[in-house]
Amino acid sequence: MPALLVTHVALWRRFLGPFIALTLIATVILLYWVLLVPGPDGQARHHHEAPMPPARERTSALPPLVLPQDEAPHVSATEWWYYSGHLFGEQGEHYSFHVTVFLRDGIVRHTVFHGSFTDHDNDRRHTAQHRTAGIPSPVNAEGFDFRYADWRVSGFGDDHVVIMNEDAFQLTLALTDPWPPVLHKAHGSATPGLLDFGDAGISYYYSRPRMQARGQVRVGRDAPVPVTGEVWFDHQWGDFEATRLGWNWFALHLEDGTELMIYELYDQHGSPLTTLGTRSRQGLSETISSGDIRVRSLGEWTSPQSGLRYPAAWEIELPEGRLQIEPLRQNSEFDGRESIFMLYWEGGVRVSGALEGMGFVEMSGYDGIVPAPGITHDH
Repeated sequence: MPALLVTHVALWRRFLGPFIALTLIATVILLYWVLLVPGPDGQARHHHEAPMPPARERTSALPPLVLPQDEAPHVSATEWWYYSGHLFGEQGEHYSFHVTVFLRDGIVRHTVFHGSFTDHDNDRRHTAQHRTAGIPSPVNAEGFDFRYADWRVSGFGDDHVVIMNEDAFQLTLALTDPWPPVLHKAHGSATPGLLDFGDAGISYYYSRPRMQARGQVRVGRDAPVPVTGEVWFDHQWGDFEATRLGWNWFALHLEDGTELMIYELYDQHGSPLTTLGTRSRQGLSETISSGDIRVRSLGEWTSPQSGLRYPAAWEIELPEGRLQIEPLRQNSEFDGRESIFMLYWEGGVRVSGALEGMGFVEMSGYDGIVPAPGITHDH
């Protein structure tokens, strides 16, 4: 072998080992940087897999909620317009009420009126209900305008009217809303005003949570009492089946000016479906993650009329603290069996704890869902 070639071979053997070692080290460092070290956006730098597209919401396939057009009745399986609130007289008299108009499509389309009125100073509660075929409303009415017997429930935009005229009580209110309506949605959803109830269907849902009310009430043959107060209004509709659901619904006016809507939903077996929450103030709203809401029932109350068991009170844990919710009148069950074949609890409540205030609670499905929603059962 020529001397020059021998020299080159010797040099190659001398540097081959270190060269291979350095190459392997550089390769390992490069792979670590590409695969494991986060980029500026906090994500890994490798791009060999395309990101998964976000799951498409079922609600996104439906037309968006648009007001004032959607204030009017819809062609849907279920729809209701709902008011609840606390009213006060000039001498400190305290009353509360709820009024609901149900529109139901079935073999025959029919309209149902429910109302309750409570005189808290004298611990007297009155209820009334009516049912009629069709939609008792003037032709070409803007918004909604339901009139039946001596009742009227109407609204268009910011101005609403509620009249209940019964022998045992009378209520006449003019309501106005100084703030934009609140469109509810699930936390993280891109479709405001729509809620997915799973197998039970999809619901449109918006609120005017703090309407300003002025009018008068009369109990029996007593003199009329001028009243003012704050009233929660809900409008909900869609092709969902309410009889397959149970719920605990909280509508709370807090003294710091905040409104809270919390909705615990259960399937027909009493298993939790979802917990929804909306925090609003002067028309501005934000959803509350279900992970930030914990509702616990406290004790039980048994209705002397139906024998159904309901929670006696509640404790709600939220990021702002722990709230205690107590009924102002425990016996607030509404027997709607002659009009909608259902029983439910509907009553005014007091809020204390981290924040104070007043509001309303509705518990539905306790007559048809076993185990009943919100009740802890021993197995």
